[in-house]
Amino acid sequence: MCPSATSETILCLNMIPGDRVHEMMVAGVRRYARARGWEVEVVGEAASRGTRITALFAKWHPVGCILQCERQIHSPPQWPLGDVPVVFLGPGGASRPNYGGYVAVDEEAVARAAFRELSAGKPEAYATVIFRRSNPWSLARESAFHTLVAAAGHPCFSFRGHWPKKECVSARARRFAEWLASLPRRCAVFAVNDDSAMEVAAAAHATGRAIPRDITLLGADNDTSICEASRPTISSLQMDFENVGFHAAKMLDQIISRGDTEAALSRAPCGEVDIRIGPLLAVRRESTHGRGRRAPRIQEAVEIIRRKACDGLTPRELVGMFPGSRRLFELRFREAVGHSILDEIRHVRLQKAYVLLAETDTPIGAIPDFCGYNCASTLDKLFRSRENMSMQEWRRRHRF
Repeated sequence: MCPSATSETILCLNMIPGDRVHEMMVAGVRRYARARGWEVEVVGEAASRGTRITALFAKWHPVGCILQCERQIHSPPQWPLGDVPVVFLGPGGASRPNYGGYVAVDEEAVARAAFRELSAGKPEAYATVIFRRSNPWSLARESAFHTLVAAAGHPCFSFRGHWPKKECVSARARRFAEWLASLPRRCAVFAVNDDSAMEVAAAAHATGRAIPRDITLLGADNDTSICEASRPTISSLQMDFENVGFHAAKMLDQIISRGDTEAALSRAPCGEVDIRIGPLLAVRRESTHGRGRRAPRIQEAVEIIRRKACDGLTPRELVGMFPGSRRLFELRFREAVGHSILDEIRHVRLQKAYVLLAETDTPIGAIPDFCGYNCASTLDKLFRSRENMSMQEWRRRHRF
């Protein structure tokens, strides 16, 4: 269906085959577009190449274009750019296109969040598993993580997960299992995405390396169809893909509004990224609970926190639900989970705050109540210490 005569249209072109995060990015584009009054036409990878692009521009006459890319983009033949501004969505590890604005996931921030989460358990060694294909974002996360581990003075092992051309599935699985079996005990593994984390879990099962007793595991993307289906369930970094799309649309709007398209399209030197967006937080599940499999009461305590933290649950109340010494329980909790009871409660409450800020119109003053805080300043201080901004400013940046 063609847009109405009074509407403006932007094109969202996806140049990455089978990319499942594209829908989340497009959701962010649509959220901005609704407030702006734009029509959004989304075109998949198969139709985003060659002469089809010319036909698309001729059909829709877009005021702007958002292009999701993976590697360095050079102006392709028959690209009908003209004076239509383009904003690129791409991984932080990719080279910047030589024209157009650019919004990317901050891969270094992903690595920092992963290291912060895994280091809480004080592992003896670390390891990384990159994606099956040697994508730039995958290599960037691996490199940044290794740098952090080296700075902390720990060994870091690596499994280069991409397939050699002639390697069959069974041979790869054996190679993966042999590598995992060779890791030291009490090793923390950062899998650069949840697909890779799933492979780690399967290899651990095949080799008898218990997760989380011997190996703690953290993925990225928080794909619940993978993380919740795995046994044990997999902890993962919650990425902010929707916000990547939102900021791409916002950047496009700013370029269009200024009316200086040619200058805007060439203003940044090659290699720079205009906006980098990091992950929201780690969603904690069984795979990072330290030695929790040996402590069923600790596992039960973690589940109680997830259900009741936002109802005002305190560490004293939680400990009172279990027999024995409070001090001993707190020590066992920290040993099993890698951090204190209070830290886990705060983490669950922050998760709730992010959801309320990003997905609802709940007044800022009411959010502490929904998160289990009687005093609004307590949540405000916690949020500022994490984001270096107020909740009001964070919502303003993440919503139209």
